[in-house]
This record gives sequence, structure tokens and C-alpha cells, in this order.
Amino acid sequence: MSKQTRRKGFTLVELLVVIGIIALLISILLPSLNRARETANRVKCGSNMRQIGQAIQLYANENKGNYPRTFYNPAAGTTGNFDAGNGSATADPFNPLGTANDVCKAIFLLIRTQDITPEVFICPSSNDEKDTYSTTAGASAQWKVTFSKFNNLSYSIANPYPDVNGVNNSYKLNATTGAEFAIAADKNPDGGTNYDPTSGGGPANATSATSFMQKANSPNHQGQGENVLYGDGHAEFQQNPFCGSKRDNIYTVSSDTQGTNPTSSLHPTRGSTTNCWPKWAGDSILLPAAGWN
Repeated sequence: MSKQTRRKGFTLVELLVVIGIIALLISILLPSLNRARETANRVKCGSNMRQIGQAIQLYANENKGNYPRTFYNPAAGTTGNFDAGNGSATADPFNPLGTANDVCKAIFLLIRTQDITPEVFICPSSNDEKDTYSTTAGASAQWKVTFSKFNNLSYSIANPYPDVNGVNNSYKLNATTGAEFAIAADKNPDGGTNYDPTSGGGPANATSATSFMQKANSPNHQGQGENVLYGDGHAEFQQNPFCGSKRDNIYTVSSDTQGTNPTSSLHPTRGSTTNCWPKWAGDSILLPAAGWN
């Protein structure tokens, strides 16, 4: 007489227990995976910074030590134009008929002259996309003088267009720039009224509360910090923007002309005739800013 084998399935309780265990494991592992991904992105972003630094040095070697800068008018405000893929009013970025003091044009000179690719200007932690320069006829990289859209550029550079007072206070952006000076970094946050931890009740130093500091940091890395390119060519991830010369906030304009109080700062406004200009030799003001789109 053969025995009849009885198969037993999973009960509903057992299935719920298994699902609960899987959900628990995912909740434990997912933050670790996200951290690992962000760590890898920071490394790639730092590599982008170093490539930009090398391109700037090559440009300087070919232009008597000067860093990229297009048509310059000390009496005009600083701007950061994005041309929506339609080219610019002039194909010559040094032509006075074009826009003066354009930060985006200065950055784009690296693409025009140093064979650096658009991918290098995109942070892998951001949602930005490389510029294809193929929107309209005549908008190729050969003739364009700036980036098409705001999300084609993930990084900001030190303002190369000081006013007369900045020049008189020894501000310069060339191969003699100091090792602690921030030449470039992840995009300026421009996050509103309290984006600077010196305002809104936050203490005026690098120990501001996390909620203030996240607004002060670049948006590229979820407010956790930014990769910064320094004058000696090295790039380093910093957890707050008080990392320039004399602990200068690299995203803002100092309120004094000697750098004696570099953490007391002003919000850089696009097209402003006063508060986009560096005040002293080590005053890093990285532009364009997030609110310039």
C-alpha cells in the first residue's frame, strides 16, 4: 500500500514574514547603496574639476598667464547668459558688440580652445545634461560662445571680471593665483534668502546648523558639500563653502575690502553693478549661480 504524500504550501503569515524580512533588508541596504553611488559620483565630479583645472592652466600657458575671460567692461555688471541653442549676437566673444562680463562665455572658451568635452561640465550627482550644440544651424561649438541652457553647466568659476576697486585691491585671476584660492567648484547654490548661513539667524562661521549649511552648499550633491578646484590645481570635496582664502565663503561677495571678515558676505545678483564683484585679492565669487537661469 503506497503512502500518499501531502504537499504543504506557505501560509499567509509565513509569506508576510518573508516580505517583511525582504523589506527590512532593502531598507538597510538601500542607504548604503545610495552612499556608495554618491561617493562614486563625488570622485567622478572631482575628476571633472581637475580636468577643468588642467584646461585653465593650458589656456593660461597660451595666453600670457591669463585665465579665460571674454569682452570685459569694468563699468558693466556681471552676467551669465545661456543662448538657448540659437548662437550669440556675435561669434567673436571678444567683440564689444557682444555682452560684456559674461561668465558663461569665459567658461565656454575652454571648450573652444582646449578640446575639453561638454561632459566634463556635468556633475554626475546633478540632473544636468551635456550640451549637444545641434539645436539650430550655425549653433555648432565652432560658432557658439556660451552654453545653451542653465542645465548644461554644473559648475561655477571665480568671477574673472573685477571692477576698478577690485583691481585696486589686488584681485587678479591668472597663473599667479594663490594655492588656497577657489578657482571653480560645484554650482553656486543661490538658494534664496537663507542660502548663506551668515543670514537667517545662522552663526557666521563654518559651524552653522545643518539646515542652514545645506542651503549654503551646492545643490549638486544634495547640499552635503561641493568639490572645489584650488589655485594649485588640486580638487577636494568640502563639507561647507567656508573653504577659500581666510575661510572665505566661495559663493558670496565679502562685505569688506581687506578680507578681515570674509564670512560676512553678500548675495551675488545677476547683472548687478555692485555685488558680483570681488572685493579683495582672495575673494572667491563662483558664478553663475543657481538662480541665474
